[in-house]
Amino acid sequence: MKTFISTLLTMFFYIVAYAQQSNTKTETGSGNTAQFVSPISLQVLVGSQGIGADVKYGFLPKLSGRLGFGIIPINANRGFQFFGFPVQGQFSTSFSNVHLLADYSPFKTNSFRLVGGASYITQGKATAVITPSGGYNIGSQSLTKDQIGVLQADVTWKGVAPYLGIALFKGFPGRLLNVNLDVGTYYLSRPGTSFTGTKLLSDNDANNIQFNKNMQGYRWMPVVQLNFNLRIR
Repeated sequence: MKTFISTLLTMFFYIVAYAQQSNTKTETGSGNTAQFVSPISLQVLVGSQGIGADVKYGFLPKLSGRLGFGIIPINANRGFQFFGFPVQGQFSTSFSNVHLLADYSPFKTNSFRLVGGASYITQGKATAVITPSGGYNIGSQSLTKDQIGVLQADVTWKGVAPYLGIALFKGFPGRLLNVNLDVGTYYLSRPGTSFTGTKLLSDNDANNIQFNKNMQGYRWMPVVQLNFNLRIR
């Protein structure tokens, strides 16, 4: 993971250096051509992939890059019916990623951009724990919730996830601040799964196999996020 992040940083700074060199050559050879000053902004991200931050650099008038991270910390508890029995569910999701993306403006205005790149999922896990809300009567037998046991389902993702999407509204603030929008999706690696239980709910070999089959298609991670931009240069 450290090697991957080091590679991302090296690529980003190499491209920045190359873009600056190219801009210098263009300005020297063009004479009267207006100077292009590569904009730099700091973005705060809020959306479906949680919260995070980017550093964004304009290589060319139509091309920019972003290097940043995102995290999703979610915990929830709720009661519901599970096969007719009242239970308490505890749900948690923990996602964190480091990403490198490029924005390209196909039109004269940069209010619409194509976005592509990749993310490294450093941690991706969703967990559901189902606990009986109380005792139950099954036929003539009475069982306490401690005798019944607990069910737990885990899904994990990790590794490189390609990204493709679009961005709307200006990529960089005209002066100091602006807001723009990203809509796209990550394509995640195949998830690892686990479906386990305790006590009377411990016999889950068949359920574990079926749960794994059901979750293999969950590889698309939609992204809808607002980016709050502070222009540094």
